Amino acid sequence: MESCAERKDNRGFYKALLDFTAAGINSTKNPVLLQVVMSIMPNLQRLQYIAVMLRGDALMKNCIYFKTIIEALDEKDPEKGVKAIEAYIKNEKEYTLHLVKNSPLKQFLEEEG
Repeated sequence: MESCAERKDNRGFYKALLDFTAAGINSTKNPVLLQVVMSIMPNLQRLQYIAVMLRGDALMKNCIYFKTIIEALDEKDPEKGVKAIEAYIKNEKEYTLHLVKNSPLKQFLEEEG
């Protein structure tokens, strides 16, 4: 993921992100969690794809979250991992909302709302 971010390889970063996510979900060995996540995964993947493709130079910033998650696993510190995941999700949400609010979609959403 980091080498893709350094090369500004958005597609490679996206694939690495999906691989990272799949490894994490599968490692839980929790069939209920797996089913829940897999049911929402197609929509999450679409949104994540858009955010990654438009992110450009900010991909390196996202690597920090994943490094922290790996550190938390190594340190057996679930709270640290949860905080990193929550921070990543919050950052992605804010970034995506910013993109939508400053795009042609804004008008469409206002008409629908």
